[in-house]
Amino acid sequence: MQFMSAQPYIGITGTVSVDEVEAVISEFNSAGYFLSSSHIPMLGFLVSYKTLNGLPTENKRYPLIGKVRGLLEHCAGRVLPMIHYNSKEMSTLAEQVSRIFDGLYQDDFCRALQMNIVWPDVEQMKRIKKNFPELQIVFQASHNAMAERSSKEMVDKIAEYKEAISYVLIDPSGGRGLEFDINHSLAVYHELTENLPAITVGFAGGFTGANVEARVRDIISRTGRDDFCIDAEGGLRDKLSNNYGDDLLNMEKVKAYVQAAARVIKYRV
Repeated sequence: MQFMSAQPYIGITGTVSVDEVEAVISEFNSAGYFLSSSHIPMLGFLVSYKTLNGLPTENKRYPLIGKVRGLLEHCAGRVLPMIHYNSKEMSTLAEQVSRIFDGLYQDDFCRALQMNIVWPDVEQMKRIKKNFPELQIVFQASHNAMAERSSKEMVDKIAEYKEAISYVLIDPSGGRGLEFDINHSLAVYHELTENLPAITVGFAGGFTGANVEARVRDIISRTGRDDFCIDAEGGLRDKLSNNYGDDLLNMEKVKAYVQAAARVIKYRV
């Protein structure tokens, strides 16, 4: 059976208000990115086991769980909205995801999920896909997942999830704004595209308006392809302190990132 790969996206993660959502979508559109583009605009909304259960967090990148549906409503038909979820409760992961997507999936407000979890339980992932067949799931190949594993070992293990996932995001930064090791990341990319060709691959890690054009050009020149995703989070924010998540989205940085990405990742329709 032949499967179509999921569409590559240009992503921004960490919006928490309607004003931010509207401003980011406006920047995407100004740069030429729409849902009709070859690369579609993606907005990522962070949810954790903590916020899902109504517990307070000082991390300013997480919206209150009660506001998530309203934020997703503003994305409808304009961008790909994606929940980015992290949890340490592995045995009930499918149940947690069902709580998040109850109503959102049925009403078609969100059908994309990034799992910010190091090697989640395979059976739980399969159960999530069974519960939500049209859900596009992103496997995050994080720093901890990639640590002390060769590219072949990484891909052999990722292959266990191939029935459940649509994307793999090579993301050794994990929202910390740290630039990734491009050589190791590209080794993983080549293994993925050779052995799991139905999965769309992306890169994240320290992207900013100042570096995204050069780094993406480098990736294109070394892969011969531009059908990959990119996502930015920490590099688009202003720190208020050195505590993780104590920062605010900077719309000038968002604009610079999107405009620079558009100079190299074309938005063919």
